[in-house]
Amino acid sequence: MIRRIVTNSVDLVKFVFALGLTLSRPQKQHVLNLVDAFLVSDERKTIANLNRQLVEAKDDSSVAHTFRDSPWQAADIRSKVLVFLVRTAVELARTLGLAKVICLSIDDSLCVKDAATRHLEGVAWHHDHNASSKKQAAYKNGSVYLVCHLKIGFISFAINWRMYLREKTVRRLNRQRGPGKRLKFRSKYRLARQMLAEIAPLLPADFQVYILFDSWYSSAKLIKYCRRQQWHVIAGLKSNRCLNGKKLSQWNQDLRHTRYEQVSLPAADSSNKTYFVRSLTGRLNEVSFDVCVLISKRHPRSKSPAYFLCTDLSLSAQESLVWYQDRWPIEVDNFYLKTRLGLADYQMQRFEAIAKFHALVFLALAYLQYRLVQSLAAEKLAQQTPSSTSLKSVADVIRLHRAEHEVILLKTVCHMALLHNSVSPVLDIFLRPFSTTTSPSEVTA
Repeated sequence: MIRRIVTNSVDLVKFVFALGLTLSRPQKQHVLNLVDAFLVSDERKTIANLNRQLVEAKDDSSVAHTFRDSPWQAADIRSKVLVFLVRTAVELARTLGLAKVICLSIDDSLCVKDAATRHLEGVAWHHDHNASSKKQAAYKNGSVYLVCHLKIGFISFAINWRMYLREKTVRRLNRQRGPGKRLKFRSKYRLARQMLAEIAPLLPADFQVYILFDSWYSSAKLIKYCRRQQWHVIAGLKSNRCLNGKKLSQWNQDLRHTRYEQVSLPAADSSNKTYFVRSLTGRLNEVSFDVCVLISKRHPRSKSPAYFLCTDLSLSAQESLVWYQDRWPIEVDNFYLKTRLGLADYQMQRFEAIAKFHALVFLALAYLQYRLVQSLAAEKLAQQTPSSTSLKSVADVIRLHRAEHEVILLKTVCHMALLHNSVSPVLDIFLRPFSTTTSPSEVTA
């Protein structure tokens, strides 16, 4: 097994130092090493596997100490990344003359752990609405996080996140915690509102802001909060929500003989899909202003329509649904976080240590997205046509990052082999022995 990281990536070092993190020099070096290893490693992102990527690897216990006992907080990194990415996005949008429209998407996702996992504080059984059906509810063991994604044209960043704990889990954990160390329960609505409250001071007044979320977050409280900030909301709705005192499912029945508006929307595979839409204007229960509700079907005879809300009455059905499609990047974020960066691979017991692990994974994603956006912006400023070697996705940035490490590794190996006039010392340094046993730090941090 080859140790791949000879020195930290220059671009990664520049990005991390640009954030202005309030970390000591050893803490910052651990952060750089771990984030670099997240990007390079193809294995599960355990502490031992991450540490094995480094040629000058530290002891596994010292790396575990970074999460378990080191005094830095996940919130410190999260807030610095938030400020840096929002300012970068706004400045780039002004420089490139992009439309002054900011889309903020909010969603939650589940990091699935083994069903037998019991002693990790952030892990509990959660309802999985994706795997559930109308007849059978599904539950999975794991941890839940919320993420907020910002999009301005092609500029796309995951800018904020929170970990969610059930109220029952918080009560159980607090029984074993002393005063000053107890956790506070916050519902998903409250966490979403906290994220938006942190972002609000960073948003320029001359940009129109649209908040996008699915039907699980379309509460009257959150809708009204967004409108008090002069933001518009485009969101999904459940069929039992009431418009002008009547359920949306009943409105669908009452309007069955009225004409549809055909809306054509681009799909992820570059094709176009046509939807059949009816529009209504009125007031939802507990919402004191008019909204537009869209009843959308994939086929006129479909018996399972989708319902959408838009508070901007100046938008057409076509425009509203096009903006709602900007929720797709947040699903892409979840894919990379869990399948490429190992967000669910933590093995730390304490909740605070798991939050630090999440902070470094989100930092790795922020670096990838920042580098991608910088590359795309440079092409647009130079008015160049994208070539076959241009960066087009986060996956391209991961491949480039790994290729850069491979070039450095190959040059270093060749230089050392020539210097020693022997291959043996080179193999001792760059090959790590294969072991079938698991180190204690890999089991728990």
